Amino acid sequence: MATLRIYPGSTGMHQSLEQIEGLIAEELCATQRPVAPREAIGMLQMEQEHLAGGRRLADLWSARALLQAHLDAALVEQSIAEAREQMRAAGARSVPRCGWRWTHVQLVGGLKLRLESPYVRARHAKRRSKRGRGGSGCYALLCRLGVQERLSPASRSELSRLTVLLGSYAEAHEQLGREGLQLDRSNMVRCAVQTGNRAVALRDKALEQARRAPLPRRSALAGKRVRLSLDGGRARVRRTQRGRGIRPGKNGRRPFELEWLEPRVLTIDVLDEKGKPLRCAHPLYEVSLGTAEQTMTLLVGTLRLLGVHLCSEVVFLADGAEWIWCRIGHALLEAGVPKERLELVLDYYHVTEHLWEALAACKNLSGSQRQALFEELRRVLLEPHGAQKLIERLEPLARGRRGRVIARVLNYFEAHLPRMRYAKMREKRLSIGSGVVESAVRRLINLRFKGASICWRADHLEPLLYLRAILKAGHWDRFFESVLQGRHWLASDSMLPPSERSAA
Repeated sequence: MATLRIYPGSTGMHQSLEQIEGLIAEELCATQRPVAPREAIGMLQMEQEHLAGGRRLADLWSARALLQAHLDAALVEQSIAEAREQMRAAGARSVPRCGWRWTHVQLVGGLKLRLESPYVRARHAKRRSKRGRGGSGCYALLCRLGVQERLSPASRSELSRLTVLLGSYAEAHEQLGREGLQLDRSNMVRCAVQTGNRAVALRDKALEQARRAPLPRRSALAGKRVRLSLDGGRARVRRTQRGRGIRPGKNGRRPFELEWLEPRVLTIDVLDEKGKPLRCAHPLYEVSLGTAEQTMTLLVGTLRLLGVHLCSEVVFLADGAEWIWCRIGHALLEAGVPKERLELVLDYYHVTEHLWEALAACKNLSGSQRQALFEELRRVLLEPHGAQKLIERLEPLARGRRGRVIARVLNYFEAHLPRMRYAKMREKRLSIGSGVVESAVRRLINLRFKGASICWRADHLEPLLYLRAILKAGHWDRFFESVLQGRHWLASDSMLPPSERSAA
């Protein structure tokens, strides 16, 4: 990893600018030299050298721009004033200037800059509660430019993205190294977790404001058909045991306890007239590690923020989880969704699983007879008033030892009877299955956070889950730009195609 030291002071920075211009000229000359590969290995090596040269050139251009920002006296003074104002608003007793201090900045191509930058420090009344002598500080200009944890914004974005995209920390660390960004794995994880925590805090603040504010009168989703789905997954967390008498084992590690949690996933997507997801549009994935009540609070805030109550039709699909159906009615009412535009649907394929459970109790039927009856009743379920017809067909079978099993299934069907109008849903070209949220659970949780011998720190799981949900939904670039601006990324036009988004 190359390190470029910037000379201190105004004169030194101008000298460093001349040095950077010379390095840029050298890189440009090197890339313009004609190279004619004569074999496959030569072609491969040439392409790799050009990619590495492009990264070095991009870092030199970024270093030049960063140095020019430090030479802009007006920008420096404005950055210091903003940092001091923010610290006073956060409760600082005083915010003195501390001059220019040495630090380093890691750029996305692998170049590390060593330079002096203006520093301010907050002094608090209770010094023990803050870091360092007199409190914590920041590099004002670097913070304004999005440099945190000594990483440039593009470095943080790429690091956080790969941490949740690839299958393990080791794979993310290796890929970053191949791209020229050499970091310790612990620093990589810490940066990704801090980015996720920042994003979760911005989300919670925005959704809390949306719940308290009146329902919006305008929304980019007005007149659209929207599908909501909710389901839960499983992930395991590790809680380290601490306290008096608890000592590390022979391997040097403290004992820990494992606990299974249920991350709950909410999916929202826009449908076209045929009931298919809108082309060129991205869905929304939200993840919560909270209780069922907290998940519903998240759902209410999201729907109010998006203005879903103005949609022409809202379809909610889920499996038979009791924690969903005993709360969803009140949640949608609080979100302002009109009943006449709302359809609650129990997952059709989940219903067929219960149907098979009832038929499996009929030991007098052979395997082929049971399968034939199952296929017949599945088709009956799709007919008008199919759920009632299904119940009437199953009631005569509920006798003898199998009666208890079939009676339990019948009670389940009767409880969900208003949500099993599948013929009406198909007539309106709307979904009858919750496969979209089940697929999201698999992509978000199972393929990254769940597996044999996999467990997570309790304070790492939620921020990383949230980052992966943003990434897999296809909103990463817009999301990270909003994080740099200190605001929540979600808006009512976030799930529309770019052509409709500009019009909205």
